[in-house]
Amino acid sequence: AEAHGRQFEVEHRPFGELTARCSDGQRTMTVEVRSLLDPSEPQVWQSYRHELEEEISKGLAGAFVLWLPPGADIPAGTEYAGGFVQQVRQAALALEPGQRGQLSLPVKLHLRKSRDQGSLMSVVGGLDPYWAGMSERVRGSFDLDSTAIHRVTESEEERQELIGRICAEASQIERRGHWMVIDATDVWTIQRLRQGQGLVIVGAPPELTSDLGTGVRRNLRRILGDAGPRLASAGTDLTALVILGIYQYADEENVSTALRGFDPGL
Repeated sequence: AEAHGRQFEVEHRPFGELTARCSDGQRTMTVEVRSLLDPSEPQVWQSYRHELEEEISKGLAGAFVLWLPPGADIPAGTEYAGGFVQQVRQAALALEPGQRGQLSLPVKLHLRKSRDQGSLMSVVGGLDPYWAGMSERVRGSFDLDSTAIHRVTESEEERQELIGRICAEASQIERRGHWMVIDATDVWTIQRLRQGQGLVIVGAPPELTSDLGTGVRRNLRRILGDAGPRLASAGTDLTALVILGIYQYADEENVSTALRGFDPGL
């Protein structure tokens, strides 16, 4: 809208079997929204998500979206009572309309020394992409459990600070089999919208996001085969197919590559 000076507004929702019909006063557009994930969510998880959204929204002025990283789950039990709601509210209130920010949740990493020989940091979890850099900075072999991290900070400086701290802690472990706990943060994205009221949580149960790569082409083929003919026969000036996925960062999305596999001209 800002780039082209044109803004479409929804006229009908749903529009026949499609999601919506929109108009900018001159041209009409049909929009269909589909998800790459299994659209069915466990009822208990969905119910608790709505409960959490309502609790966070109480007394919160403005409209907000909290984005769950792939594999992350909405806190329950002691985490819920331990201030998660308040943390989200504080992060939300710091944002201006249209602004995006970070929700930093404290987590624990576990580091264990497995051998005196070598120079290797074996990593599972959110810090796995950084194993090679950490391996170059340690003496001995170590196992790092970073499964509590689903998304690292966008700040490269803060990432390097964490990596440096982990490597420094590794040098303090003298005996094989010994381990230590390292404090870190799991960084979620929170966004303030320009209009509306309340907070919504966008995400999926961890079991639905365990493997986001292998099924993309199969799901795309199903979506295009189902939505394509209906969009083509909608009778509007423009058509748009919006495909929803869940990724840590936008540059990790693999839908564009899969679509070009169907049609290299895209």
